[in-house]
Amino acid sequence: MFGAEKKNAGQAEFSTAWQNIADNILQGVARGLWSDGEALPAAQEMAKKYGVHRHTVRQAYKHLDDRGIVNIRRGVGTFVCAGPLTYPLGTRVSFRSNMAAMNKTGSSHLVESSTILATEQLAETLATIAGASLWRIELINSVDGAPVSFSRHFLCQAHFPDFPERLKKSDLSLTRCLATYGIESYQRMSTRISARTAGDRECDLLHLHEPSAVLITRAIDGMHKRPVQFVYTAFRADAIDLLVESHTFTETTCDTDMIAPSKGGMR
Repeated sequence: MFGAEKKNAGQAEFSTAWQNIADNILQGVARGLWSDGEALPAAQEMAKKYGVHRHTVRQAYKHLDDRGIVNIRRGVGTFVCAGPLTYPLGTRVSFRSNMAAMNKTGSSHLVESSTILATEQLAETLATIAGASLWRIELINSVDGAPVSFSRHFLCQAHFPDFPERLKKSDLSLTRCLATYGIESYQRMSTRISARTAGDRECDLLHLHEPSAVLITRAIDGMHKRPVQFVYTAFRADAIDLLVESHTFTETTCDTDMIAPSKGGMR
């Protein structure tokens, strides 16, 4: 009995400790001690301040992360949530331009480039034939260094030779890269929006805890009503609000089974 009572007392003390830390952080945010997007002290530093083990601080951080007060970025730190950014879905498409308009810095990181064979649905979407070789470009898109979306871009190899190499030379800017092919201005032809639970790979790439929600867009970009690329994007639902602007989008069928497996990788 005594051992059980001692154990229960220890658990109660642990619970009280992390709850007190969480409450103090909430009060600090309310007083402006930490502003939106600012990093909280590391768990080890906070543990020394409160005289507790770092795991106690991590429990407090996790509690606040679950409530959407802070955002834990694995390997980076814990940040006060600034609230989701409003990402406009209009006919003009440019991730970096959209971020710049909000005084944010948008950047991209190349995860992988590979070659796949077009499924019937992808072929129809991109106005090519089934079995045609396509580029599949996977990017992590970040705002002020924090990942907010994972995108897959599908383009016809016949129309865009050496696309991965040109993309790298264009600082991973799709707009700049497409301009090297003479496509100075392309527009969003259609967008479909859905939501689901993030998969394991998305959780890893977007620094999400399981289970977490992602917003999915399936979009076609084109010029002169001819498709240029099909884009499948998973947005962090806690970081991005999608705003559909008052434009008319063409209805197009773009289902998840359009995504074909890779037949070979290009690094």
